[in-house]
Amino acid sequence: MQFYQWLVPLIGIYYVYRIVGQYREQKRLASSTIIWIVFWTTCSFLALFPDLLSLKMANVLGFKSNVNAVIFVALGLLFVFMFYLTAIIEKMERQLSEAIRSLTLENQRLKEKLARGKQLSDEDTLHS
Repeated sequence: MQFYQWLVPLIGIYYVYRIVGQYREQKRLASSTIIWIVFWTTCSFLALFPDLLSLKMANVLGFKSNVNAVIFVALGLLFVFMFYLTAIIEKMERQLSEAIRSLTLENQRLKEKLARGKQLSDEDTLHS
């Protein structure tokens, strides 16, 4: 058994424990919790049985080398995650822009209302 074959599962157990703890404390959503648990479980499985999954993956995808199949799948997953994160960031930017616009308009309305109230107060003082 190689060094990484026991180290990676230990790291995986540590991070799964942390992720579940964060979920229980409501610091993480269920969807991201599941994604990370699947990620660390897959990493641990690949470390423990490196040829089993990679050879099947190579056969299914038609690669001659199991290493190429693993790299191809890993890159594909990275691109999917990048797309997902970019979509989330863009959505958050839109929401932030809308919130700032709304707050700015409300602030402007309040300033105008305060200015009108002050003007009326000044006119009442002059007439008295």
